[in-house]
Amino acid sequence: MKLEGMENLLNELDKLGQKGSRIENKALKEAGNIVKESIVKEVPVRTGKLKENITVSNVKSKDGVKKVEVGPGKDEYYAAFLEFGTTNMNANPFISRGYENSKEEAEKVIVEEIKKGLGL
Repeated sequence: MKLEGMENLLNELDKLGQKGSRIENKALKEAGNIVKESIVKEVPVRTGKLKENITVSNVKSKDGVKKVEVGPGKDEYYAAFLEFGTTNMNANPFISRGYENSKEEAEKVIVEEIKKGLGL
């Protein structure tokens, strides 16, 4: 997800250094939790194990871009079969639906958390 019109807020965060980084990390985790809740609502339930193992990663940074990853844990490899289908089973894209249903709210949470952290 790419946020438009965030240049000023991100520049202010850069000026704050480590405190800005903490604000940014908190905003990303909060947004990740919004997406997680939405995905959990979409998970097809048979045993409940998959639903219990939807997680939000710690904040990761690559090439100066921060992110969190939201989805099933590594032990729930069969989530890919559900999401994309197999030759014997139709796809049930619960992760995609959860993301699409929550991305606007997640963007708002990021903006709100950054503004709150900057005292705006």
